[in-house]
Amino acid sequence: ESTMKGLEQKAILFIREKYEEFKREGYAFVVAFSGGKDSLVLLDLVSKALSPDEFKVIFSNTGMELESTLEAVRKAKQHWCHLQFFEAQSHLSPNQTWEEFGPPGRRMRWCCAVHKSVPTMLKLREITNNYNVQAVIFDGVRAEESASRSNYEEVTAGAKNINQINCSPILKWNSAEIYLHLLQNNILFNSVYRYGVCAQLI
Repeated sequence: ESTMKGLEQKAILFIREKYEEFKREGYAFVVAFSGGKDSLVLLDLVSKALSPDEFKVIFSNTGMELESTLEAVRKAKQHWCHLQFFEAQSHLSPNQTWEEFGPPGRRMRWCCAVHKSVPTMLKLREITNNYNVQAVIFDGVRAEESASRSNYEEVTAGAKNINQINCSPILKWNSAEIYLHLLQNNILFNSVYRYGVCAQLI
């Protein structure tokens, strides 16, 4: 329990430090929310580190989510009813993008950009009424998830958008720590994991 408490406090401190650092430069702050286990833990940590008026939560609806994931998003809105939730969606349907680009793969990883990153920034421009808005995106990326992500840094500038800085508070957490945090804090759970569905599908 003390180990988990230490992990949580370290992540909260990281979030607060990055907020103070980039707030001085005029950045807006967003939690990239998917409804999966990692983003649920992320949202819980950010909600403990920052006040509701200091950030926005943006769910990127790719049009390919499982019903259990959409239900997790609905439950999250109820659980954190004091937070500002928004939904972003590409103007292109999944069918259109698959026909245009083919199935996403390691060399053509268009899915995240087309259905998540770009719609999130477009939604933030709409929310802030600022075309040139600069944003810190808190994401739930974890090094354990893949070989490429194991080389990620906790703070990455301009990797997905020139006006975007990605901060990954749970980058070094493992899956056991994610599940423990969800259970210890009595956070709602995406039921899809009970059926053994891979995290990469969420």
